[in-house]
Amino acid sequence: MSKKYLWVLLILILPTFSLMLKNGIYTMHDFHVFRQQQFDKCLRERYFPCRWSGDAGLGYGEPVFNFYGQFPYWVGQIFRTAGLQIIDSVKINFILTLVLSAVAMFFLARRFWGNLGGVVSALFYVYAPYRAVDVWVRGALSEAYSFVFLPIIFLSLDIFLQTRSRKSFFWLALSLTGLLITHNLSFLMLAPFLGIWIVSRLWGKSWRPHLTHFFCLPLLVFLLSGFYLLPVIFESYLVTVGQTTQDYYNYRIHFTTLYQLFISRFWGYGGSTWGPNDTMSFSVGHLHWVIAVLLVITALFSKKLTNHKSLIIILSLMGLLAIFLTHGKSEIIWRLLPPLSFIQFPWRFLTFSIFFLSLLSGAIALIISKKLIPPLLLFLFLLNAGFFRPDIWRSISDVQQFSGPLWDEQRSSALRDFWPKSASQLPTDFAFSGPKILLNTSEYQKIQYPIVYFPGWKSQVDLFPSGSLGLITARVPLDTQITLKFTDTPVRTIGNWTSLIALFSFLIWGLKYAKN
Repeated sequence: MSKKYLWVLLILILPTFSLMLKNGIYTMHDFHVFRQQQFDKCLRERYFPCRWSGDAGLGYGEPVFNFYGQFPYWVGQIFRTAGLQIIDSVKINFILTLVLSAVAMFFLARRFWGNLGGVVSALFYVYAPYRAVDVWVRGALSEAYSFVFLPIIFLSLDIFLQTRSRKSFFWLALSLTGLLITHNLSFLMLAPFLGIWIVSRLWGKSWRPHLTHFFCLPLLVFLLSGFYLLPVIFESYLVTVGQTTQDYYNYRIHFTTLYQLFISRFWGYGGSTWGPNDTMSFSVGHLHWVIAVLLVITALFSKKLTNHKSLIIILSLMGLLAIFLTHGKSEIIWRLLPPLSFIQFPWRFLTFSIFFLSLLSGAIALIISKKLIPPLLLFLFLLNAGFFRPDIWRSISDVQQFSGPLWDEQRSSALRDFWPKSASQLPTDFAFSGPKILLNTSEYQKIQYPIVYFPGWKSQVDLFPSGSLGLITARVPLDTQITLKFTDTPVRTIGNWTSLIALFSFLIWGLKYAKN
């Protein structure tokens, strides 16, 4: 029965990505096309897990993948390996975020509101204005993937809280790990909402049967993500990540207004600015909040939703909390919780407001006639479908994307995010070609390479940083050829083995359960 609804759902979401099905790529804020190309290059040079981006930092290189979630690029690499262009692999990735998030939300919402309610929630989830912002304006691939993991997390968690089944625990652990190695900021933002959900679903019930699992779950997620998490924890001090919370990235600049959230129909392809004159949309979605208000009123004053009253109230409160955290009135919370500063943009919490309000919207199928559902969804389409389009479309190939001015623009992107602290300043010009001889003696040459120093670079001789850019330098005996290779530090090696052993053990445990 659900297959019919799924097919209808997949057809109805086609307009959100149909414009991607032509040659070329569209302009976006983030540089995920460049990062996918660097990831591809890294793997082809037989580095795994990938940690170094050789062309970033104006060609001096940066340890981008040592700190940035890699999962979306793993998915993209599947299509790249199959022979697709990098730009096409990235577009498919964005399409997958829309399709998979819709399917995941359908199964989650169906659990509470039935098949029709599942379709409503899924379409509200995909057609939310902020989804178009993530895909078509910002090009925020990692955050777009968080929309896929959230329904899986809450579905598996809810099943587990009721049944304590190993299958649900298996999917819960994998989806939490997936979110962590995809978009760690969404993982951070998830924590309070996950806590509220657990408390609300176990209210009046015994916690004792779940205590062991609640202890094991974060430990398991930590172990599975060790290859990523350990370097983030123990090597972040080596790069300028602290600067990602300063100046333009200071959260105080980027709070939203009530008009932006609930009233404005403005649509732009610019960015977030100081004050209310932003050139991009931060809309919750008109139908999203209107339907939520109607459902709450119905749940409080009518008997139609008596059996779902508590769930509706919880979902609406969590949606409201997420909205509140985007607004300037929540600044006291941001000050009291310093880790929130790494989120940079309070409007990132729109991810969660959309999730909870979309899940809530499916309850409308329980109180109105089935005949009214199509007009409602048509109205949703008319309101928001126009947002799912590009600003500028470039009919280009990989060759053009990764050459000329476009290539230079990409190599100079996000320079301050992961620049090694071995350098005392940021580069202003592109890296020079080939090594430089700084000193000639009768016994050795002092050679400087156009690569910024970072722990992990090895050679036949000792390497050290030099100059204001902290470039790799070596004293090389005369008539000696040396090679540079990027390797794992002890922390990275421990992380790799931790993840490998944990994943292998976890899969064996899962397969053993499946056989039983």
